[in-house]
Amino acid sequence: MIKHTFTKLLALIFLISMAGFARSQTTDVVTTDPAETVTGLATDAVVLPTEQTVVSVGAYILRLNNVSPRDGSFDVDMWLWFRWLGNDVRPEKTFELANGIVHERTTSDITIDGGMNYTTVRVQGTIFHDYDVRRFPLDNHVINIEIEDANLEDRLLTYVVDEGIALDPSVDVAGWQVGVQAATVQPHTYATTYGLRDSGTAASVYSRFDLPITLTRTSYGPLFKAFWISLLSVLLGLLAFLIKSDDLDARFGMGVGSIFAASANAFVIADSLPETTKITLAEQINLIAVGVIFTTVFISIWSLRLRYVGRDDDSLRLDRNAMFILGGLYLALNVLVMSVDLSGLL
Repeated sequence: MIKHTFTKLLALIFLISMAGFARSQTTDVVTTDPAETVTGLATDAVVLPTEQTVVSVGAYILRLNNVSPRDGSFDVDMWLWFRWLGNDVRPEKTFELANGIVHERTTSDITIDGGMNYTTVRVQGTIFHDYDVRRFPLDNHVINIEIEDANLEDRLLTYVVDEGIALDPSVDVAGWQVGVQAATVQPHTYATTYGLRDSGTAASVYSRFDLPITLTRTSYGPLFKAFWISLLSVLLGLLAFLIKSDDLDARFGMGVGSIFAASANAFVIADSLPETTKITLAEQINLIAVGVIFTTVFISIWSLRLRYVGRDDDSLRLDRNAMFILGGLYLALNVLVMSVDLSGLL
C-alpha cells in the first residue's frame, strides 16, 4: 500500500515539472513584426532634410601668405558668413574647402538679420593650386578659394553669392598686385555616391562657391633678381673679345667661367619652380645666355686659328663684329621670348 502511494507521488511530481518546462518554452517565444523592429543604429545619427535650403555665402580676405608656385599652395586667413532660412541645416559647421584644408575655424553665435539666420566664421587654411609657371618670372595667376558643404548635395543645400565680398587693403603678396574677381556658384559633379545607397543616382552633385583672386606682376624686379647673374655672364663673355685671341688664359678663361656661372643660375631658377614638362620663360632666357656664351667661345677658337695663320687683322675684325652682333642678338632674343609665349612650341 505504501509502495503504491509512493509511486503515485513520483508520477505527480514528474507531471508538474513537465508542465513548468512547457510553460517556460512557450513564454520565451516572442512574436514581433520584423518591420517594426530596428536595431544597431546610432542614437545620434543625422536625418537628412527633405527640402532644399538656399544659403547665401560671402567672404572677406584678411591675409594671403606663403604663395608658392613651387609647392602649389597658398595660405588664407578670411571671414566667411552664411545667411539662410530654416533650422534643418547648419552651414557654418558643415562647409569645407573643396580645394584645400581647414586648419582652424572659429564660429560665432547665430543671430537673426533681416528675418534670416546669420553667422560668421573665421577660417585659416591651406589652398592647393596648380600654378601655370610658363611665364615665370613674369607670370600672372588666378587662384581660387572653393567652398562646398561636406554633407548635403545640391538638391538639399545650394549656395548663392552674397553681397559685401571684398579684399582687405592690407593684403600684400610680394611681387604681385592682388585683386578679387566676382564670385560664382556652380554645381560640381563627382562620379561617385560615396557609398550612399539611398541617393538612387550614380553620381553626387554639390553646390560649389568659387572666389577667384588675381595675382598680377607689377614690375620687372623679379626678372632682374633672377637673371642679373646670367646678364653679367653674357657681358663678360662679350668683353672677352677685347682680349687678343692668342692670350689663351684670359680669353678662354672668361668665356668658360661665364658658361659655368650661367649654368649655376639655371639650378637656382629650377629650385624656384615646380616640376613641369614645359620650358618656362626663365629657362628660355637662361638658355639664350648659355647659347650666346658658348658661341663666344667658338668664335674665340676661330679667331685664334686666324692668328695662327698670320691673319691678325681678320682676327681683330672678327672679334669686333662678333661682340656687337652677339650682343644685339642676345637682346633681340630676350625681347622676343618676353613678348611672345614660345613655351607651347618647345
